[in-house]
Amino acid sequence: MRIFILDDEVCAAECLAWNLRSAGFDATGFFHPEMALARIKDADILVTDYFLPETTGLEVIRKAYDLGWRGAALIATYYPRQIKESLDHPLVRRALFKPLHARELIEIIAPLHGSVAN
Repeated sequence: MRIFILDDEVCAAECLAWNLRSAGFDATGFFHPEMALARIKDADILVTDYFLPETTGLEVIRKAYDLGWRGAALIATYYPRQIKESLDHPLVRRALFKPLHARELIEIIAPLHGSVAN
């Protein structure tokens, strides 16, 4: 299972990806939406921050969907009350509260294995 972590906080993306790799997952951290979207077809799961510079995680998910990606997406934020749009989208499986901890994320993504279709 290939997991992409998208967060403009470099440490958040890299640390979470490192922790997931330590637990046996194939995880890559990205800091820019364009970089993640360029490789999105390599991912089974995208975990994205909602608030990104110049865009939102939901918009990244919409673009991934337009590119034909059909994996599972999880949206994370420190500020859920500041989200003013519905997170309803065919790829969004769950909204998460930050900070994300690898152990919690593993419990969430483990059941998704086998349920994602690229």
